[in-house]
Formats: sequence, structure tokens, C-alpha cells
Amino acid sequence: MSRPAAGVLLVVLLILGPSRDGAAWPFPLGDASGNRVAAGKGSFPRWQALALPTESPLRWLVALSRRRLAAVDREGTVWIFEVGRAGISVAARYGEAASPDGPPAVVGLGRERSGLALVARDGRLVVWSDGTLRSYDVGTPLSRLAVPTPLALGSGEWDDLLAVAADGAVLLIGNLTAGPRVISRVDVHALPDARITVADLDGDGTPEAVVLSDPTERYAHGALGDRVEAGGVTVIGLSPNGLSIRARHLVPAPAVIEDLAPVIAPVGEGSRPLIVVARSSAQQGAAVAAFGWKDAGLLLLAEGPGAGQGLRWTHVLGAADLSGEGTPEIVAVRTPHLGGVLTAYRRRGSALIPVAQASGYASHLFGSRNQDQALIADFDGNGRPEVVLPRQSREALAGLELESGRFAERWSLLLGSPVESNLVAADLSGDGLVDLAVADRRALRVFLSVR
Repeated sequence: MSRPAAGVLLVVLLILGPSRDGAAWPFPLGDASGNRVAAGKGSFPRWQALALPTESPLRWLVALSRRRLAAVDREGTVWIFEVGRAGISVAARYGEAASPDGPPAVVGLGRERSGLALVARDGRLVVWSDGTLRSYDVGTPLSRLAVPTPLALGSGEWDDLLAVAADGAVLLIGNLTAGPRVISRVDVHALPDARITVADLDGDGTPEAVVLSDPTERYAHGALGDRVEAGGVTVIGLSPNGLSIRARHLVPAPAVIEDLAPVIAPVGEGSRPLIVVARSSAQQGAAVAAFGWKDAGLLLLAEGPGAGQGLRWTHVLGAADLSGEGTPEIVAVRTPHLGGVLTAYRRRGSALIPVAQASGYASHLFGSRNQDQALIADFDGNGRPEVVLPRQSREALAGLELESGRFAERWSLLLGSPVESNLVAADLSGDGLVDLAVADRRALRVFLSVR
């Protein structure tokens, strides 16, 4: 792969899929910024329900292209599904080819070709394209718990990858079409299960990468799969010459960042996005915290109220204009394992103020690394997005809209068993409407919007 000319770097975030047609949901967490907000409109509560029983529960889903889903099950088998009005069918399967703990990502491979990037159990990079699955040693083992983050560099016709190495470094991997290799690395002590997110933080037109770093065991909660949490957040610069550390913010002990995927989104007034995560301590539990670029560094700019006691987590979902007033609200679920309070926050100076709440929702299963069982999208097509997440039983999904300061359920979907996978919002039928895909413990389920 040829590299961009020195002195100029055009970075285009892969947000709507490698074909650039708006069909794909390239990560379990949505787009490269980590903000779990999907574009488009649907027809819910009018939908066509499709289901395909599965041998092993599907853990991760991505929209590979229109009419096509990709999945990884509990055993690490990679599945390719075809979706149409007539039903769901299996197009291909590759037994135990990937780590079941590391989600797949959709990558662009040039000339509107798309593929998948995954990590194998042994840390090798796995690339699927054109019906073929290949495994590569890129020079250093990758973390089997992390998902690669695609970036379209230069012409935007192909993708490079940002990935977490097994030793905690962040890697830039190129040449996906003809033998992937590490182009640059930076040692940042990233969490082994960290998700790298990307956006323009400082407003200079060039995006930065953000990763949770500096592992610590000083807060032994274990809500996200182990008792290792982040002691800091690191901002990585992307340049023609590779990767560099732009800033690192260390959370004062005994607090930690109890999260995996930092959400980068606009919050309140101002055009620059903030990094939104859960900040936890043994005294107050988790609070929503927003970090931003200031004075050439990263600072804590706003924070919400804590849970009131330790070992109480808050699940940050994203930020969107739920109220229709032109100002984004931060959306989170407080204590999703203990009654689950869906909460919308607005920023007022250095405070994040809860402005609406609704109880009874379980957006996360304790001990799971899957933080992506909720999202935000305008499924009913009325111009106002709904927050979509499981009810406390986890055997039904609900779409809630914020109206007049209250959350109200607009529609709900009954599943056959508890939610197993992340949620996917994408145009799966090719009719221009947003659809919903999810796997429970028994089947893959797709709900197609109808005209």
C-alpha cells in the first residue's frame, strides 16, 4: 500500500461502512467515535420479524453490507448471514476462527469491497474478504480481547487499522489487501480489552485516537469482565509519520475509569466533542464524567452525581439530541445490574445534571465485556431518536423517547430468550429504512422496517 505524501494527511473516519452507502454498522459499538447513535429512520412499531435458530449463541454482530450480517459466536466461529424479506440464511461459516471475546469490525478493502477484521485466539490478525478467511502475523501478537478500529487514510479507498497489542501498545496496521504489517506503534499501557475510539478533539481538522490506559486493580468491582480498570485515558496523535502520544490524563487515586470504550460526542454547547466515560470510586460508585481538550491537555470538564456507594456502575451509552431542543443529552443507565435507571443528563458548567429517568432496564450483564446491548436511533421515523435497550428481564427490547422531560416507551419487542449479542441498527433490507438486529440465546433475530 502506498502511503500519503509527507506533510499532508487526510483522515476520514469509517462511520457508515466501507461501501460509504450508509448501510453498515461497522463496530458492535456503532461508529469510530464510540457514540452509539445510528443514522436513518425506521417504521417501528411496524416491522417484519425474521428469526434463524443458532447452534451456539451469537456473541457479536456487525452489518457487513446491505442484506448481509456477520457474527462471532461463543465458540469463536465466524458466520456470514444473508438477510432478505424471505428470511435469514447462512452464506458461510468458519469454525473457531476468531477469539469469542474480541468483536469483529468491518473494513474497506478498495473499489467498494468490504471485509472483516478480527483477532484470533493466538493474537494473529484475521481478515475475511470475498469468501476467504486469512490469518496474518503482523509482527506482534494482538490482544484477543480487543476490536481493531478501521481508519480510511489518504484516498479513502482502503482502510488501515488501529489495534491494541497484547503488550498494551497501540498499533497502526496497514496493507490489509496484501499482507498486513505494523506501520507504527506507541507504548501507552492500554487496557487489554480497551476499544480505541477516534474523533477530532482539539478542532484542528485532524482526528485523534483515544484509549483507556494505565491498568490498575485498586477498584475490585469486576463488572466488565475482570478486576482490572483504567487508571487513565490517553490521546494518540495520527500523523503521516505514525502514532504519537498527545496527552495522558491520570485519574487521582483511589478513583478509576470503569469503562472499555470512551464515547466521544458533543455535550452541551460548543462544537468540540468531549470524552465521556464512567468514573468510579469506592466511596461514591460510578459517575458520568466528561473530559475535554483544554490548554493543550486533557482535563475533567464536567461530572454527574455518583451512585452514592461503591460497587455501583453506570453504563454510558452515548449522546444525542433526544429532546429536539438542539442540545445533545448524555444517555446512560445507572446501576444496570440492580434495577437499571435510564438517565438523560445535560451539562451546566462543570456539572452533568440528570433531567429525565426511567427505571427497569438492564443494558449490561454483570461480568460481560459487551457494553453494546443498547443504542440510539429514530426507529419510529418521527424525527426524534429513541433509546433502545433491554428491559430488566433481558427477554424484551424497548424503545424509549424523551418527551416533556419524561421517558416514554414507544414500542417493544419480545424475544425468545435473554439478549446475548450487541444490537445493530442498519439498513439491512436495502430499502433506505433503518432495521434492527440482535441475537438472543436461541436465535438471530432481525426486525425489518416496512414502508
